[in-house]
Formats: sequence, C-alpha cells, structure tokens
Amino acid sequence: MKRILIIVPELVAPPGLLGQALIENGVRYDAVFPVGRFASQSPMDYPGLPDGPGGYAGLIVMGGPMSARDEHVYPFLTETMALIRAFTALDRPVLGVCLGAQIIAHAFGGEIYRMSRLESGFRQLDLTQAGKIDPLFKDIAEPLTTFENHYEATRATPGAIALVTGGACPVQAFRVGAKTYGVQFHIEVTIDIVRDWIRMFGKDFCRDEPRLLTDLDQQFETHFGDYVQVCRTLTRNWLALT
Repeated sequence: MKRILIIVPELVAPPGLLGQALIENGVRYDAVFPVGRFASQSPMDYPGLPDGPGGYAGLIVMGGPMSARDEHVYPFLTETMALIRAFTALDRPVLGVCLGAQIIAHAFGGEIYRMSRLESGFRQLDLTQAGKIDPLFKDIAEPLTTFENHYEATRATPGAIALVTGGACPVQAFRVGAKTYGVQFHIEVTIDIVRDWIRMFGKDFCRDEPRLLTDLDQQFETHFGDYVQVCRTLTRNWLALT
C-alpha cells in the first residue's frame, strides 16, 4: 500500500478533507508536525522529519501562519525545502497547500511577497490555458471553488508554470517540473478548521476580513458541496502521479 508523507507546520491546520480523500483512495499517510513535535507514525517519540524520501510515494506540505522566508526562526523550513527538492529529483509528486506552495516556490528560487491585505473565504478561480490541460485539474469544472486564507503569495519562480489564476493574486496554482505542484488556496478545510483559525488568529484575520465572522456559515452552506468535490478530484488526480 502506498504511503504519503505530510508535513503539517501548524497544529490547527491539519490535512482535514485532503487526508480523508487519501484514505478514501486506499492510501495511507504519516503526518509530521515539526513545530508541535509530533508524528503520527511515532506518537510517543518524535523522530523529526526524515532526511530523505525513503519509501514514501509522495510529499504534501500543508499551511501555517509563518512565512516561507522564516528559516532563521523555523529550521524545519530548510529541511522541508530539501525534501521538496529530493522528491522532485526522484520524480515523486509533491503538493504544497498555501504556505506549502510558498515553501515550494522558495525552494526553487521564487519570490514570496506580502499582499496588500488578507485574502480569505471562498473564491471562484479560473484555470489558465496550461491549467486546462494539466493532469492535476482533469475533470475539475470551472470556475474552481476554493477557500483562501493568506497574506503572502508567490511570483517569478524559475521554471514554474501558472495553472490557476484569479482572486487577489495572479498565481493561485503552479507546477515546477513534471509533478511538483503548489496551490495557494486551501483544499482541506472544514468549517471547524476555519473556526479554529478564528480562535487562534482571529484578531488579525477578522480585522482584515470581517466576513469570517458575519458570513462564514452562509459561505459554507453555499459552497461546501462543490468545494469537497474539488478536493476529492484534485487528490485523486495527484495520486495518479504516484
């Protein structure tokens, strides 16, 4: 049975729907929380991040509140970038979500920049011409229903091909090489995950996007069905690359 490595930089930003979709496709995963110092495969004795891809069929890097440029504060970022490059060199698929996408861009020399304000909530995004024929987005209807929550974004990553655009930043998803993907948007959240973000970070988030307080239930009622389908289809497409 295939096993995926998932790096989870923030305890309240778990794989969620993405992890569930992996299991539904008959794939197991190990979740490593480098800041929380917990690993699902060794819950009583934290082993750290692996020093190479080993037997993992692919790598997923989730989101978190830090910047991809904060290596001096969070050493795991340097380790994660090394793993991203190692999986890519072995032609094993990589998927970065939000911060994870920014870490991928940083690993390959891209620019991480601060946007003028938070982009948060459900958004409808468009595939680029390259995205329309990319295997990651096969059978995904446009516009894509996604959930956003980020202050930073990526641009000018050498060799990257933009696949999704729209919203507050031009590059919402990209590919480096054949199988390394970054998606700036979230595909994993449930309403309870977002509520936990509001609990932890709401002073900043809700100041810049008050609809997280006023409209969250309505947004999930309207968009969650389509959103779950995007998650399941994208996960299945990504797994087909393993």
